[in-house]
Amino acid sequence: MRILIVGSTSAIGMALAARFERFAEVRLAGRQDADILLDLSQWGKLPEPGESFDVVVHTAADFGGGKDDEFIKAELVNAVGTLAVCRLARHVHAKHIVLLSSISATYQLGDPYYGIYSLSKRHSEETAQFFCSERNIALTILRPTQIYDDAGICRRHQALLYFMADRAQAGENISLYGSNDALRNFLHLDDFAEICSRVVRDRRAGVFTCAHPQSIRLSEVADAAFSAFGRGGQVQFMPENPDLADLPATEDYSLYDSIDYWPTISISEGFKRIRNFRESNS
Repeated sequence: MRILIVGSTSAIGMALAARFERFAEVRLAGRQDADILLDLSQWGKLPEPGESFDVVVHTAADFGGGKDDEFIKAELVNAVGTLAVCRLARHVHAKHIVLLSSISATYQLGDPYYGIYSLSKRHSEETAQFFCSERNIALTILRPTQIYDDAGICRRHQALLYFMADRAQAGENISLYGSNDALRNFLHLDDFAEICSRVVRDRRAGVFTCAHPQSIRLSEVADAAFSAFGRGGQVQFMPENPDLADLPATEDYSLYDSIDYWPTISISEGFKRIRNFRESNS
């Protein structure tokens, strides 16, 4: 099997490349450090790889911002860029496209964490569905929740989780805004990589949520961090500040039985792995 991963510098793209190499030949496409140069913001410039692939896995994304130009860039990279990836997949004769979307693609206007990233990821799903339907290409859309890892390469997008690890490592208290013990769902990158591997090997088409079976409260996340590092500390709420909103609960686990794999890394085990990584690299 030959797999092309779009997103040569993304944390998820690098993790998937390492996992896929166990059973396939893997090449990377992206703006830098790639086998095939591809800039999704320059969608009109299609590379000419001169080779064929069985599967194209699209991991690249723009996370947007609050400025007008950032709105436009997110749409260009996430929605139009996904069409460019689909066109590239057809050009290299791929029969299967795997689009890594986000659970936030299900958010609606008015939801607490709705923004241009949510909107543009939903548009990316719709454009991929349209293209693959028109061109008869199998499509898998995966919607992961909050992904984290041992080394902290996901820190940029999971700042609160790694802040908790930092405080617990230092034996310091963790203060949380507001009085709401907000609901979260964290999925370890190793679990997600295994899910993606099985989806690719099985050619499992469809739209699937990728969440840990256990959603947890932020105080439970903090307690897991304290337990892993064993240096003391307490959770403190700051009711004078605005509440942190819950993320919508996730109850769709239909993918896991079909690929015979359920996430195995709990938040407690995840923090122990973070501790072990830090200790072995200190």
